[in-house]
Order: sequence, then C-alpha cells, then structure tokens
Amino acid sequence: MSTLPERVKRWGDELNQEWLAKGLEQGIERERALVRGLATRRFGPGVAQRLAPLLEQLSDADRIAAVATGVIECETADEFIARAQEVQRAS
Repeated sequence: MSTLPERVKRWGDELNQEWLAKGLEQGIERERALVRGLATRRFGPGVAQRLAPLLEQLSDADRIAAVATGVIECETADEFIARAQEVQRAS
C-alpha cells in the first residue's frame, strides 16, 4: 500500500502525461489545419478536401511538414496530392 504523498505524486504524474498527450495532439491538429489552409490558397478548396483524409492518417509532425513542403515545391494540384499520398504511404 502506498502512502498519501506517493499517491498524490503518481496522480500528478498521470495528469502530466495526459496533458502532454493532449497538447501534442492539439499541435498535430493545428499543423494539419495549416497545411489544409496553404493547400486551399495554392490549389483551391477541392484539393484541401482531397487532402484532409490523407492528413488525418498522419500523426507525425515531420510527415505533415513533408506534405507542407509539397505546397511550395509542387506545380500542380495532382502533383501535390501524389506527394501527399507518397508521404502517407511511407508512414
């Protein structure tokens, strides 16, 4: 049986982990929203709609950044979507 101070510390640690996980997920969602916004500005709203399900499958900031780079590097909407699909398959 643990003491009260030990339990309080454990509860605090558990809460910290929950808050950290929630904060990371919120950050990833903001990155996804940013990429959708950039894609909309560059290629139009139809591309952002096609992109959304691909981004939802990505939970790694580096992979989302790789898709974002495609907004700058790709000349056409189809090329951009192909890049996003390639990044998604590699994850």
